[in-house]
Amino acid sequence: MLPITNILPQVINCLSNDNNLVLQAEPGAGKSTALPLSLLDAKWLGNKKIVMLEPRRVAAKSIAYYLASQLGEKVGERIGYQIKNDRKVSTKTVLEIVTEGILTRRLQNDPELSDVALIIFDEFHERSIHADLSLMFAIEVQQSLRDDLKILVMSATIDTDEISEYLDGAAVIKCPGRQFPVTVDYVSNSNNRSSNDFGINKHQLVNQVSGALRDVLARDAVGDVLVFLPGQADIKRCLADAETIFSDQPNVIFLPLYGALSIEQQERALAVDPQDKRRVVFTTNIAETSLTIEGVTCVIDSGLEKVVVYDPVSNMTRLETNYISKASAEQRKGRAGRLQEGRCIRLWSESKYNSLPDFHVEEICSADLSNLLLELAVWGQTDYENINWLTAPPKSNYDTAKQVLISLGLLNELGKVTELGNRASKFGLEPRLATMLLSAGKSSGKGEEFELEIACELSALLSAGDIFYDNRDADIVERLVALQDYKSDRKGALKSYPIKQATIEQVLVSIRTLKSRLKISTKHSNFTLTQLQQCVGRLLLIAYPERLAKRRAENSNRYLLANGRGVCLHDTDTMFGSEWLVVSDCNAHKKEGMIFTAAAIERSDIDASIGSKIVEENEYQLDDKKQKIIGRKVVKYQAITLESAVLADIPNEDFQKCMNSLLQKEGFKLLNWTNKCEEWLARASWLGEYIEQFPKISKKTLADDVDNWLLPYISKVKSLAQLKKVNLFELLIGILPWEQQQLLEQEAPVNYTTPSNKKVVITYDKNQGPTVSVQLQEMFGELKSPLIGGGKVPLRFELLSPARRPIQTTSDLANFWKTSYFDVAKEMRGRYPKHRWPEKPLMEKAGRSIKR
Repeated sequence: MLPITNILPQVINCLSNDNNLVLQAEPGAGKSTALPLSLLDAKWLGNKKIVMLEPRRVAAKSIAYYLASQLGEKVGERIGYQIKNDRKVSTKTVLEIVTEGILTRRLQNDPELSDVALIIFDEFHERSIHADLSLMFAIEVQQSLRDDLKILVMSATIDTDEISEYLDGAAVIKCPGRQFPVTVDYVSNSNNRSSNDFGINKHQLVNQVSGALRDVLARDAVGDVLVFLPGQADIKRCLADAETIFSDQPNVIFLPLYGALSIEQQERALAVDPQDKRRVVFTTNIAETSLTIEGVTCVIDSGLEKVVVYDPVSNMTRLETNYISKASAEQRKGRAGRLQEGRCIRLWSESKYNSLPDFHVEEICSADLSNLLLELAVWGQTDYENINWLTAPPKSNYDTAKQVLISLGLLNELGKVTELGNRASKFGLEPRLATMLLSAGKSSGKGEEFELEIACELSALLSAGDIFYDNRDADIVERLVALQDYKSDRKGALKSYPIKQATIEQVLVSIRTLKSRLKISTKHSNFTLTQLQQCVGRLLLIAYPERLAKRRAENSNRYLLANGRGVCLHDTDTMFGSEWLVVSDCNAHKKEGMIFTAAAIERSDIDASIGSKIVEENEYQLDDKKQKIIGRKVVKYQAITLESAVLADIPNEDFQKCMNSLLQKEGFKLLNWTNKCEEWLARASWLGEYIEQFPKISKKTLADDVDNWLLPYISKVKSLAQLKKVNLFELLIGILPWEQQQLLEQEAPVNYTTPSNKKVVITYDKNQGPTVSVQLQEMFGELKSPLIGGGKVPLRFELLSPARRPIQTTSDLANFWKTSYFDVAKEMRGRYPKHRWPEKPLMEKAGRSIKR
C-alpha cells in the first residue's frame, strides 16, 4: 500500500470543504498516481474534469498510460493527456494531464475554465516560468470568475509556508514517502572537480563515471543503475565509454534518457529490459522526479546540471554547468531506494554537499522574460509593481524584455499588447519567431506564401533545438536543406547528415501545425538551396534585429553584433568568410560567444529589411598626435558601422555637436582646464554635499550641461589651439548666480587664515575632507577647529614639524591642545631643540617656529 493512501481521506475532505490545498509528499508516496485516481469520483467534480500539470512531456504521457492501465482502460477514456503536437482525450475524460505551455494557452483562451473543477500543479518545486504563470492566472480566475475552482499544489520539496501564503492561507498536508535506506558514498580525491572547470574537465567526468560503474557492477550482482549527468553531450561521452569498457558484459545494457529523445526512446529507458538485462541509464535531471524507473537500486550522481542563464545586457542566453541544490541531490538519491535498500555514489565531496543551496534558483529569476511578458500583457497585466508574483523577477530583466516586445511591435510604448502581439501569442512560439512568422512575405517581394512556408519550417526548426548531432557548422540553411532531403528521402538523408531523427520528426509535426493555424496548405513543399538562401537571412533579421553581425576583418572568424557583443564562428565553419550574418543562437559569454546557428545575409537585404532603422551621422574624435579633430561620415545600425568616410572639414553647423561629442568622449583635456579649475570644482562638489540650496556639481554634470555653460561662448572657436586659449575658469564661475558664488566663498573658502594672519590653501580632499597643512607653531592661540560647510564640518589640520613633515592630524584642535599636544611637544623638543614647544601653546603668539 502506498503511503499516500493513509492521507487520501484527509485530502478529499480538505478539497471538499476548501478550494486550495498544498501537499508535500516525499518521494515514493504516490502523489502523482494514487491521489489523482482517488479524486475521479469526487462529488464536487460534477460534470467537470481535473487538469493535472506535469513539467515534462515524457512524465505526462507516462503517468497517463500508467493511470489508464490501473483502471483497465485505454488512454483517452477517463484518463487523457495533451502535450505538444500530441493529444488523447475524449468526452469521457475526467483527468487530463497536460504540460505547462498547454495549460497557459488554455487559461488564455478560456479564462473561466468552464469545464474544469480542479487544477493540480505537480512537481511544483521545479518552479518553471510557465508553472508560476499558470498558478498566478489560476488564482486570479478563482478570485474573480470561478470561486468554485479548486487548486492543489504538490511536490516533494517545496517551501510549504510560502505556497500556502500565496494561496491565501491554504491548508498544508504532509505525507511521508516509501523509501528504503540509501547508503551515500562520496568520491573525493586530489583531482576532484572545482566549481569552475566544468567545460575544461569533461574527460575527468567520464573517468569518474566509468570508475564508479566499475565498482558498482563488480560489487552488486543485481539492480539497475541510474547515472545523473549535466547534459546530452556528457551522456553520449559516458555511454560510449561504458560500452567500450564493459563490452565483455553482455548482460548489461546502456541506455540514454534526456528530453530531446523521442517518446519511444524515453519509454525504452523507463521500462524493464524485455530480456531481463541489467540496465545502466544515463540521464539528465529529467529523471529526478515524476518518472518511475523500475529496478533502480544504485544512483551515480555527478552533482551537476545544465542551466540556461539570461544576460539582460546582451539580450542573449548562455548555457552554464552548475552544481545542483540539496533538494535535487536528495531527489536523485531517493531514486535508489524505491524498491529496496540502495546506494548513491556522489562524485563530489561531502563538504561540497554541505555548501549547496537548499533549493535551486527559480527560472523566473534567470531566464528571458519576453514570452512571460507577452502572456501577461494579453492577460491584461502590464504593471510590474501590481502583478501578483510568487517570486518577482529582476526588474532589469523585466524592463529589457518589455523593450524587446516593443521593438518587435508586440507591445506599444505603454506596454499594452498590440493586435500583432495578440496574434503572436496564439502560436505557442517564442515571441521573436511568432513575429517572424506573421511578418513573412509581407514586404519582401519574394511571394507571400512562398516565404511564409519557409518561415514555418524555420520557426519549427529553431523551436525544436538543433536537428544535427554535430553542431560545429552553424549554417541554419544547411539544416533546412537536410530537412528538404529528409522529406523526400528519409533513409538517404539519415546517411548524409548527422540528423537526430526524433527531433526532425517533431519539426515536421510542428510545420503542419503552424501551416494549419496560418490556413495554408499543410502539404510538404520542397525548396531549393537558392530559394532558402534568398529568404532565411532576411527572416532571421525580423526575429533577431539586434543580432545582425558584421565580420571584424578580412579572413576573420570574429564578428561584431549590432547589440555590441562579440561572437565568433568555428575555424572550419562553412560560413567562414561571410561578411554579414544573422545569429539565431550563440553562447552569451562576457567576451566572445561561439555562434551555434546563423545564416548569411546580403547587404541589399539588410537595407530592405531594416533601412528605416539605419542612421547616417557625422562622428568626431581627437587625434592626440596631431592635436586635430578628425571627422567621419558614418552609416550605422546600432553598434555596427555599415559605411565610413573621412570628412575634409567640419561643417560650421556641426561644430557645436562636434564639441559636445568630443567632450563626452575625451573629457576636459580638450579645454584650458587649469589647476584653478580643478580646485574650484573640488570646492563646489564638496559644498553641494552639505548645503541643500547649493547645486551638486561634478565633471559629469558639467559634461552633461555644456550646451548651456560652455558651447554658446565658444561658437567662434575653429581650432583646438583657439579652444585652449579660452578662459574656462571665468565660464565655470558664471555657472553660479551671484548669491551662490558668495555662498561658495563663505562656506568652502579657498584659504584658511592662521592666527598669525598667514593664508594657507585648503585642500578639498574627497576622502579626508577639507584639510589645511600648516606648521604647528602657526596655530598657537587657535582655540578650536573652525567650522565650514554651513557650520557642519570642522577643518582638518595636518600639523607640520619644522621640517614640514606631518606630526599630527586632527579635526578637533581644542582636544588636541588638552591632550596629545604635550606628547608631541615632548618628542619634538628632543628633535628640534631650537624651536618653540611651549607648555601653554594657547598663550603663545602664533607665527615663527625658532626661538629668539
